[in-house]
Amino acid sequence: MKKEVSSKSTYIRLLGYLKPYWYKSVIILMLSAVSACIAVLPTQILGIAVDEIRMADRFIKTTPGNPHEEKPSDTNSFYGQKNPIPLSRPLLTASHSIQKHWFEGYNPTIVTLAFLAVSFILMHTFHSGITLVHGFITSELGQRLIYDMRNQLYGHIQRFPLQYFENTKTGDIMSRLMNDVNSLEQAVVGPVITFITDMFKFGWILYFCLKLDWQLTGIALFVCPFISLCTYNFGTRIRKVFRSLRDKTAELNSLIQDNISGIRVIAGFAKEAEEMERFRNRNYENYNLYVRILKLVSALRPIVDLITETGAVVVICLGGYKVLQGQLSAGTFVIFFPYLQMMYSPITGLTRFYNQVQRAIASTERIFEILDTPCDLKDAPTSIALPPVSGVVEFKHVHFSYSPDTEVLTDINIIAHPGQMIAFVGPSGSGKTTLTKLIPRFYDPTKGGIFIDGYNIREVKLHSLRRQMAMVLQEPFLFNDTVKANIAYARSDALDKEIEEAARAANAHDFIIELPKGYDSLIGERGVKLSGGQKQRIAIARAILANPRILILDEATSSVDTETEQLIQNAIYRLVKNRTTFVIAHRLSTILHADVIVALEKGRIVEAGLHHELLARGGLYKKLFEMQFNAREKVKREGDEAATTRADAVITQEPAIDLHNAPQYSKWS
Repeated sequence: MKKEVSSKSTYIRLLGYLKPYWYKSVIILMLSAVSACIAVLPTQILGIAVDEIRMADRFIKTTPGNPHEEKPSDTNSFYGQKNPIPLSRPLLTASHSIQKHWFEGYNPTIVTLAFLAVSFILMHTFHSGITLVHGFITSELGQRLIYDMRNQLYGHIQRFPLQYFENTKTGDIMSRLMNDVNSLEQAVVGPVITFITDMFKFGWILYFCLKLDWQLTGIALFVCPFISLCTYNFGTRIRKVFRSLRDKTAELNSLIQDNISGIRVIAGFAKEAEEMERFRNRNYENYNLYVRILKLVSALRPIVDLITETGAVVVICLGGYKVLQGQLSAGTFVIFFPYLQMMYSPITGLTRFYNQVQRAIASTERIFEILDTPCDLKDAPTSIALPPVSGVVEFKHVHFSYSPDTEVLTDINIIAHPGQMIAFVGPSGSGKTTLTKLIPRFYDPTKGGIFIDGYNIREVKLHSLRRQMAMVLQEPFLFNDTVKANIAYARSDALDKEIEEAARAANAHDFIIELPKGYDSLIGERGVKLSGGQKQRIAIARAILANPRILILDEATSSVDTETEQLIQNAIYRLVKNRTTFVIAHRLSTILHADVIVALEKGRIVEAGLHHELLARGGLYKKLFEMQFNAREKVKREGDEAATTRADAVITQEPAIDLHNAPQYSKWS
């Protein structure tokens, strides 16, 4: 499933999820540009204030008369030179205008400093307001992207064929759906917006620094290529480790999921120590990868800091020299040094951004692996909705293989008419379960076709096909919800009365009302609070409520006691009435009255007919029946009725029977 793709193409594809929200992206970009500009302006105010104080001090020392004497009219000059600070002229002009009209008798320097202080506070307030709005929009956009991607990923997973889930660990799928998608908001939206804001800030600072002193700016920029080179080299290595970490995290999640689900087996075989050791080993692999990432990140930052500090020292030395020579005002130097730090901040932030991008790419690749996995079973462009059916199901020369070199089913030909019960029997691995999985199109035949009321199931919409079917499995799956919700899962609009009627028909009502909250009782994960027989009867009630035309039963009485078996059998008799039913038989006693019994061996139909017909033929079915009958009689003679279930489980395994001389049936109807 893995394939090599470039980081650039992966990240561009990821940013494509912003397309539906382009207007919000534009607003964020505009706010970023304004915010970046305002963020660098207060520093200029400090520089102007320093120059004003120094100029006032100079005039105090050189003026023999009144120390409050008016300064020269050219307020934008320093030592006879034009002040290079961009905000100097507009702010000082405004300050002197205010002093002239409202504070004429006050010290001009004091008025100017007060005006600069108010301007400083107003700029920071305005910047904080923009940052607040910017943060709200960015956060909402980030969560929207996660929402969209997780919906797309989950929807795609639901369209996968059953084989995908049989070959893929549940923990790995969950890790991609939750952990990897979550990491995208932390590694894409926030970092991208921060990066864009930093680039705007870098642009503004570069503009102002060039206006202040192009020589110092050139020296400050000299270190940038070295920072970029370090960032690229470290980032490439970090990406590889992040990818390994994501894979190992998925493996750890799978182990946790398996162990929690199988905690009874672990405890029953006293395997806690062994499982703890497995967990410790997997956890240690994660620990090692995290340490490698932290070492790389920890090594990168000091190297980048060393480079930037070296550049800063050179700028300070040259800038100080120019101040002493009168080539640069003290206020301009005061501005330039913070600007130097601000200039390096986006560049060093680029290292953080690059690391976060590598983390995002590692997660994105795992997500795109699923999204790029084709859904083998999907509606054809010309597919139609299957109308309500009567229940005629026909297999025509059906072959099926899970892999190209092994055929599981060979030339299967069956016709089931409405109301008939078709039972499949045979040793383990004969293809019984696979055959029933083809009917709801969990898999498609390799050759041949399956038709329902004359419609090829490949040519009808999956939803319209499956909504006319129901399945009751040998190990039914129940959700961690109430009894009512589990029964009503077949029909979400079912009334309470209909739910109760279905439960009564399934012989489940009596035990349900004895639960602490009756139909509103929670049954735990996978129905853990119920017995096997109770879970089966709820599953049957769910199927009854669905009222399907076609029913598939993985015969549900192979692991319950005799009394519960009778209750389940009575419920099944009500369920199958007037429906086309396919039964995978484990206890042959439950299918004695089936309309057709199909005996399978190694993926082929070896015989088919009624119970008494197959017994008379003396083939595979008779041998299976006699083995099961003799095993039960032996148990009864020994008086160990509790072992009946275990005996049935044993005799349903593949018997050592030579079937080469048995009658072969490649087609029947």
